[in-house]
Amino acid sequence: MKKYSIFILALGVLSSCKKSFLDKEPHSFTSAVFWQTADQAESALAGAYVPLNSEEALGGEEWCGMESFSDIGYMNDRGYPDFIAMSEFRANQNTEGDLSINSYTEYYQVIKRATDVVTNVPNITMDESQKKRILGEANFLLGWSYFTEVERYGGVPIYNPADPQSPLVRATEADTWAKIEQVLKDATTQLSWDHEEGRPGLGAAWGLLAKVYAYQQKWTDAKAAAETVISSGKHSLYPVFRDLFTFDNVTASENLWVLGARQGQYPITPTLYLPNDVWGGTHDEVVGNGWRLVSATENFYDSYDPQDERKLATVAKKDVDVVTYNGSTDVLRAPNNLSPVVCVKFQRAFQDPYTDIFPGLSIAAIRYADVLLLDAEAIMNLGGGGPQNRTVPVSAAAAPFNLVRQRAGLPAIAAPTFNDLMYERKAELAFEGGDRHFDLVRWGLAAEVYNNLPAEGTYKPKRTFDPQKHRLLPYPQSQIDISNHTITQNPGYN
Repeated sequence: MKKYSIFILALGVLSSCKKSFLDKEPHSFTSAVFWQTADQAESALAGAYVPLNSEEALGGEEWCGMESFSDIGYMNDRGYPDFIAMSEFRANQNTEGDLSINSYTEYYQVIKRATDVVTNVPNITMDESQKKRILGEANFLLGWSYFTEVERYGGVPIYNPADPQSPLVRATEADTWAKIEQVLKDATTQLSWDHEEGRPGLGAAWGLLAKVYAYQQKWTDAKAAAETVISSGKHSLYPVFRDLFTFDNVTASENLWVLGARQGQYPITPTLYLPNDVWGGTHDEVVGNGWRLVSATENFYDSYDPQDERKLATVAKKDVDVVTYNGSTDVLRAPNNLSPVVCVKFQRAFQDPYTDIFPGLSIAAIRYADVLLLDAEAIMNLGGGGPQNRTVPVSAAAAPFNLVRQRAGLPAIAAPTFNDLMYERKAELAFEGGDRHFDLVRWGLAAEVYNNLPAEGTYKPKRTFDPQKHRLLPYPQSQIDISNHTITQNPGYN
């Protein structure tokens, strides 16, 4: 696996990706003949997407592994001791040499390449509508990548091609959030509601902006951004929750942005969650050894409302629940899984007989359900509810809240509380990039939830979350060292 520093990344050479608009030839940003034509602009933009498909970005381990920080999942593959130490709040520094550092650098590749697009494409003589779209996509990718970094690490270096020292200095957390807001606002003036599959449109830009505002507790702005998506009429919930995560529904209007997968290549999210022995030898399995990187806790399995249709669409219990895999339907065995519970949210890709453990199932990075719940959350906070007033009913939040809840087969709640919202976000967004952990942290409730849970087997020990320290992950030590300590460590870590 690749190991980079941000200095190497600053040299940035594009790699190719063999699918639709990503099928572009490599180009060097330093070439004297580059940044001259529309085709070069498209190639540069395609290059900014490429790192997102990698193992540690949206296409793989770290995106899934972030769920182990929450109460609903854990690292079932114990071969990542440093990452596990961070997820169990035992680490005093971040010397993790795989998931964490590779994710950090993959997103900085996106930041470097997208910034170069935003800097250079305005000077190219080309069709103005095409130029506008390219700039909008690049600004969205900047917003997404900086958001991914800031929710993990706080303030991060803001890349400026005119300042070679910019990768060496961490911006403040406030300045990083301001940068995210700026590029996403720019994207909302450049993108369209209608867009090619795999590219973000206005729904993605406004949806991510709603989330960015929610993380900063800017509730009026969060509500306005979310309701821009809702009132557009361009997005809606797919009728059946469990059928959303299939090949046929990648283009469903619920998916605001989906990073396209290719069979035989990354992303490999379904394989990462797949047990390495589904049937325990009771069926003829030609293939089927999944990665079993991340699995679910029994506590999460038991926390579902019995009538919630999302339960068996998300998790399955060994020797209890029936699953269909590789053409066979039977009770799940998974004898090598450490907990009794497996995440099955993305396993429909392996329901029929198959020959490729890289199935090519695209995973939505932003969904309409998330936007509806962010709208409900903003309304609750503006109406006297919120993390510190969790039992206060807020009837004004019922409309967006109940769209998500009723899709799951649960009765509507006339005046939902913040406790109700907490349940909906946990049940709806489980195993989609770690939202559960980041929600609890931004609500100030991580210590209360995590510290009151008993150990679950040896795979999910009793944990102690210190909000002053563990609100952020420890900053990658390699980047601190490379910068000669002009990049500083987060509070509480060595």
